[in-house]
Amino acid sequence: MTQVEAMFERHGSRYRLLVTLTVLLGLVALGMSITIVNVATPYIKGAFGMSADQVQWLSTGFLAATTVSLLISPWLISAFGQRATYVGLLMVFIAASFIGGLSTGMGTLIVARILQGAMTGVVRPVALEALFSVYPPHKRGMATAMYGMSLGLPLTLASVIGGWLVEEFSWRYVFFVVIPICVAAIGMGWLYLPTREDTGPRPFLDWIGATVLFVAIFTLLAALANGQRWGWDNTTILQLEAISLLSTLFFIWWEPRQPRPILDLRIFANRGFLVGSIVMLMFGGAFYGVMYLLPQFMDAVLHYSPITSGMLFTPSTIVLAVLVPLVGQLSDRLKPHWLTLPGLAFAAWAVFRMAQADWNTSFSSLALSMALLSVAMAAVPPPTLSRAISALPAHLIGYGSGAINFALQLGGAFGTVLLVAILDRHTLYHSDHLTARLNPGNEMAMQTMDRLGAIVARTGTGDVYRQAAAQHVLSGIDRIWAVIYAYQDGFLLVAVALLSIAVPSYLLSRWGEPATAGR
Repeated sequence: MTQVEAMFERHGSRYRLLVTLTVLLGLVALGMSITIVNVATPYIKGAFGMSADQVQWLSTGFLAATTVSLLISPWLISAFGQRATYVGLLMVFIAASFIGGLSTGMGTLIVARILQGAMTGVVRPVALEALFSVYPPHKRGMATAMYGMSLGLPLTLASVIGGWLVEEFSWRYVFFVVIPICVAAIGMGWLYLPTREDTGPRPFLDWIGATVLFVAIFTLLAALANGQRWGWDNTTILQLEAISLLSTLFFIWWEPRQPRPILDLRIFANRGFLVGSIVMLMFGGAFYGVMYLLPQFMDAVLHYSPITSGMLFTPSTIVLAVLVPLVGQLSDRLKPHWLTLPGLAFAAWAVFRMAQADWNTSFSSLALSMALLSVAMAAVPPPTLSRAISALPAHLIGYGSGAINFALQLGGAFGTVLLVAILDRHTLYHSDHLTARLNPGNEMAMQTMDRLGAIVARTGTGDVYRQAAAQHVLSGIDRIWAVIYAYQDGFLLVAVALLSIAVPSYLLSRWGEPATAGR
């Protein structure tokens, strides 16, 4: 009798609910750390006098650590068991939260974010394996729906709570707010998650593979994040790209030769799992990209307060709460594309609406767009995860749960960094284009200058300075529109990416036939 079976005998059918609540607490607490610090970034930047380049390392370090640690999770579970892994990662996360909240310098803050990122990555496969161990195959759609909600819900909660904390208290509280949830998760994890089943020696960990993969991802993220500012032909950027390429090639060569690789590349020979991973990679890039662009747009263009920005995500939280149970039931009965394709259509429509936004766009319009986007968050990841992982043989499911979460996070990391670069590049392009049109040959520009000059004259400005003042105001308006156009370009690119996910999503239904059966 396994420990899970013994737990079912002891607690009855409610044990499934207890495990679900246990892992959801950890997923929500650590998931909030992904975006809650982003809300406080301007305040952190001011507190430590950090440059834009230095602030970028907070995000790059967190994303790289999250992505790589996803693949170490299966080894941790095998070596220490679900209980010790879950409780241990939460304790490390709490320690990192205290380090971040009490930090007095940039170095300790970056270390804290890297530790938080690593633990955020570890918790996802642990949670997914715990859920799969207590849900039979015909109910795993509901399990992955709950898991999917835990990916979207923390992002919206973090925006609301983080905005309130930085406005009413201090940026340091964004590190402390999730600690009570972590403590509750530790208590429940100790009571309800099984210990290590095996009694033999702990398995080998491929530290070389993990380190090389971290270097590959970190250097590429750093190159993409700083290429626009430093120049794409900058020596440092080229060196980072070369290191990333060589590390990736070494990783691909190294992994098949290890007795226990951190990423068993054989899983990608299963075409159902492969297309499922592509769906998650692309959806992660699109979703996390929007979650980056929209708050920045509200701050730079609409000048919303942190609390107002956070409240924008409240309707999407309600939509998630309503749809997740429904999607869970339907995904056990329907092929994935019956859920994912409508979800992607809603998402593309929502982001296309965002691509029309400017400084006159209302709060309610953006809130509606976020609510539409949350339909995809409820409808796409759960059936995709369930179908892709179930397509693998039993002995590869542990690798599969880590790898498909790795794909989601990797897509989010690169999607966000690429959009940052595109935003910078397109802002410069539109600024140059608009500025070039401010010349005597542009009749509309001259009429606008005359109207602005008349307005300036009412302030008592002399004739000598009137034209210069009007031109300065008009140039400022053009700079704002350059930023607006750049955001619109970014949103439009995301909308196109969402539509393109329909192809691999449909193929998953055709190729991802379940290969295993279990409890």
